Amino acid sequence: MNNIIEPKLDLPVGAIPPDIFYESSDNIPTDSFIVSRNRDGSVASTYGETSWNLTAYHPEGKPSFLYFVYWDSGDTTQTRKILMSESRLILFSLMWLRNGPSLSIGTLRNYLTVVKELARYSEKNLCRIKDLLSDEKKLWIFVESQNSGWLIQALGSMLPHLTNIKHGFMNVGDKFLQAIRTRGMQYRDTLLQHPPIPTRIYSSIIDQLTESIFEWESVAEDMLRIVKTCKENPLAGRDITHQCNRARKLGILRKKHLTFTQLASENSLEYISKKGLNPNVKSLSTLIAEIQLVTKLTIQAFTGMRDDEALSLPYNCLQTNTSNGINHYIILGRTTKLNNGHVKRTRWVTNIEGYRAVKVAQKIAEAIFAVFHINIESISTHTNKYPLFVSVGYLGFAGTMLSPKEGRFRPSKIDLTRMSRLRSRLQPIIEDDDIRELEQIDPHRAWRSEERFQLGEAWLFTSHQLRRSLALYAQRSGLVSLPSLRRQLQHVTNEMSLYYAKGSTYAKNFIGSDKSHFGVLWQETKSESAGLSYILNVLLSEDIVFGGHASWIKNKLRENDECVSFDREETLRQFKKGEIAYKETLLGGCVSTEPCKQSGLKWINTECLENGCKNLVCSLPKLERVIIAQEKLVNSLDKNLVEYRTEKTDLEILISARDKALKINLNHC
Repeated sequence: MNNIIEPKLDLPVGAIPPDIFYESSDNIPTDSFIVSRNRDGSVASTYGETSWNLTAYHPEGKPSFLYFVYWDSGDTTQTRKILMSESRLILFSLMWLRNGPSLSIGTLRNYLTVVKELARYSEKNLCRIKDLLSDEKKLWIFVESQNSGWLIQALGSMLPHLTNIKHGFMNVGDKFLQAIRTRGMQYRDTLLQHPPIPTRIYSSIIDQLTESIFEWESVAEDMLRIVKTCKENPLAGRDITHQCNRARKLGILRKKHLTFTQLASENSLEYISKKGLNPNVKSLSTLIAEIQLVTKLTIQAFTGMRDDEALSLPYNCLQTNTSNGINHYIILGRTTKLNNGHVKRTRWVTNIEGYRAVKVAQKIAEAIFAVFHINIESISTHTNKYPLFVSVGYLGFAGTMLSPKEGRFRPSKIDLTRMSRLRSRLQPIIEDDDIRELEQIDPHRAWRSEERFQLGEAWLFTSHQLRRSLALYAQRSGLVSLPSLRRQLQHVTNEMSLYYAKGSTYAKNFIGSDKSHFGVLWQETKSESAGLSYILNVLLSEDIVFGGHASWIKNKLRENDECVSFDREETLRQFKKGEIAYKETLLGGCVSTEPCKQSGLKWINTECLENGCKNLVCSLPKLERVIIAQEKLVNSLDKNLVEYRTEKTDLEILISARDKALKINLNHC
């Protein structure tokens, strides 16, 4: 009796599934077995082909292929045909025969990379892939021969999926599988985590992104007008020679049309020149793609989205909630995995800069959709048929013009590896203070020995760094001392504290059970940020600090002959467990793990100073700044008011605490 086996694929809504497999004792699919279909139901790929087209099964319809040719040069020999056939059978087994939930297209592509490496090794060693996977000794020799830790990790992840499959690929024990997984974990442990961006560089990158959006906004209306004109008229905006050539090619009568320089305003021409480009439609396409990347990076900088989460944003992704006269900006998107074949929606909070970036990207998307006479008002849902970062290829200004398939548009392929001019503008030169800051964050990493972090070289910026940097710095821990960065992150810090904090009434609605949501990373990083701030601002501070907790630290110093002795990792673990806390205050910081019992009505809790609170860490430079502000406030008040007497009393407490701290410090010198 045949077993009826349906494909284990997460099918987007509207996608047509491939064939059902009727499994007998030991059969494999025929070459004509349909492994994928297009959205219109036509055949996309059959089993016997050298590549499988899974584009229709990608949530955004991105081109997605599984290529089985594993060699770089030479003919398709009989040996290669056999090994390629084995490779197909392994992928088929992963997609149809294995137990468990569906694997994403990205995971299948990763596993195929491993299978192709197995095929290359098998050809070189005159064996079959099946021989490797059924012999522990041979397979371990393959593992030992690999330089890629990632490949071993992926192999250890793939092999358990091939157990209990009739085609006999796997014949190794659990202990052996565990050994491979352990080797893969060792690789993961040696991975250098994406570094947080040093605050000066981080602030500079945000400035450059913001400035780029500002510059574009000054010419956007004119630029998008040119897009419309040049798209409606295939001769407009081209120079005379190109007009003649295109008219002849299109078989139309050539009349004199305005060239690009005649169409564009002086501001637009100056903008194009400033970017180092020539005034033509190809440059216009380049600049639109560049500003799309700028807006994408800005959104990531102020939401913590991953690359694929940002690129998959739909056109209608913006929501504004108003509460007590304050606007809160929400971006609606999807997670990176499907949920039972349906896109799983999620949300991120952002600030005015993130909101502004979305609006700029929407204007560009509208101009591209208008080419195909799409009424923007009709895009009422958050459908991924209309991506926010729609490809500029649909304009056809540079290369072959794309056409939407079945009403679906493709997102742009925008990243910094393709845009060297933008990368050079975003990457400041590394200074010694930047490296010292990284050394303070992680003193166990040899930053100066790594090629990426050499003084005088440009900071190698990747979008992945934005996620960790935002999680680390967008906290109220006092870790960020740079005034410009504090201002840039102030509003997004407020929003994330409101929407993501543990115990927040909004956190469940935004994060839910999604362990990959940025809000989870933000929560997990909160203790690390507080711990690092405590180490830098208390244990290693060169400023005069005093107060209850500061006095306790000084007593420890005396016991250790004025030598600071602390275990950095243990300190961070204590913060993670909630045994220690550190919150920035106007006067310095507070180490209480419980909510403050002092009055919340005053902007300065002078009671902490007056009563000698055991949790207080007061910084003399901060106290000096508060005294200056308080003096201005007192001098502005009517001396006959009660308010004046109250504020003057607070000022006297502040001055008394400062004088006492200076006296104690002088006696110790």
